[in-house]
Amino acid sequence: MSEPEASDLDDEAEELIDALIYPKRRARPRLAEPLRMAEEREVETPFGPVKAWRLGKGPAVMLVHGWDDDNCLWGPMIEAFMQIGYAVVALDLPGHGFSAAEDPSPKSATAAVMAVAEALGPIDAYVGHSYGCAVGIQALASGLSVKRAAFIATPLPKPERRFDRARRVGVPEAVIARATELYARRPEAQEPRFDHAAAAPGMTAAALFLHSVDDEQCPVADAETLRDLWPGAKLALTDGLGHRLIAQDTAMLQRIAAFIDGR
Repeated sequence: MSEPEASDLDDEAEELIDALIYPKRRARPRLAEPLRMAEEREVETPFGPVKAWRLGKGPAVMLVHGWDDDNCLWGPMIEAFMQIGYAVVALDLPGHGFSAAEDPSPKSATAAVMAVAEALGPIDAYVGHSYGCAVGIQALASGLSVKRAAFIATPLPKPERRFDRARRVGVPEAVIARATELYARRPEAQEPRFDHAAAAPGMTAAALFLHSVDDEQCPVADAETLRDLWPGAKLALTDGLGHRLIAQDTAMLQRIAAFIDGR
């Protein structure tokens, strides 16, 4: 390979890394309709401020969205909890939505969840979607205390999956291979990774995992593994809802609300 070709490959690989480790912000952040009535706060974290909202008084359910998403995912979920009298706390994770904090890493996101729980608590239950599930499990292992937690389309993070999204959209294998090499040299790649599977057996919160078997991003085996490791955990399966629609499906919302309510 000639020098120009090698240089081009490195440029493409670096662009791919940045595209995968930094979420895509919308040009104009959006707000879930029910949150227009909520108390809005900017909560400081060690990695910068994040935007958070509280709707209702008393112990609340914390809602945490996934990668490339924001608080707007939770419009139907918020309404479901309001109907049964639950307060709700939602936030935009670092690197997402209205939050000024830029670092979207698990460490930063976990710190944001902990800070928002402290500022807008008490928090009685946790509901996460996708990346918000992984962050929630890490927060629970770090001291976040809730009675019940529902995890929708949860991933079991594995380093080798980092570039799977690129393969799904047809990025050449040569670019992916070079990106893998270059990413391994970055400081963030050297940091110890939180082991979700190892943490699961020590969890005390009652847990419900919900997953659509046609999820194109997170295999159902991830939820099955965590269900098996988490004491007393349950798994609710559906089909045809993919990765995101499951978080807004009426039947799934009813299942989550009933679980959080202890029914």
